[in-house]
Amino acid sequence: MTSIKVLNAGYPRAPSEFQEVVELWARGSGRHAKLHFTPGGTWFVRISLKFDDPRMELYKLGLCEEPVGEDVWLHLPNAAEGKVVNGVKQTAFIPLSLSDLGTAGLREFLEQGNTWSGRGKYMSLLEQRRKVNESNEDARRKNRAFHKEENRHEMRQSRRFRLKIPFLRPKGGWLNLRAPKDQKQELVTDVQE
Repeated sequence: MTSIKVLNAGYPRAPSEFQEVVELWARGSGRHAKLHFTPGGTWFVRISLKFDDPRMELYKLGLCEEPVGEDVWLHLPNAAEGKVVNGVKQTAFIPLSLSDLGTAGLREFLEQGNTWSGRGKYMSLLEQRRKVNESNEDARRKNRAFHKEENRHEMRQSRRFRLKIPFLRPKGGWLNLRAPKDQKQELVTDVQE
């Protein structure tokens, strides 16, 4: 295994074995991919999109210079997020080291299928967008029904007030906490027996 080399800018460059694993993995779905490093200390895989992907519209129209891609970050959620450990506040994610992963571990991480959306719930960003749109539509429908019922109630109250319709109490009062005398005697007799 070759070591990770440092470029002139001070950022490491992934060894060719890792680049090859990432590219071969992406070719399985008809794409291309390359491994990059961020100044924050995290590796990520930039995956090209297929030309018929709807997110490529801006590039096709010439409104953006570079084609859009998807990024898969090589990190895991940090359970100790926000806590202070050894005087350092923990971040939301723990970056994975390429040397610790190895080529087999990198391929296994990419093949989990839950890395595309970054949250581990969806197989692609399109699926995530579809689920979000569905939940937004459900929330919109519930909100509309709630406001419709509130409006009806408000109109009833307004009508009562304008037409001076008295609000009648239910027969027997609001809360009838007293039980009939017969029931009280039955309860007492049941307990004594």
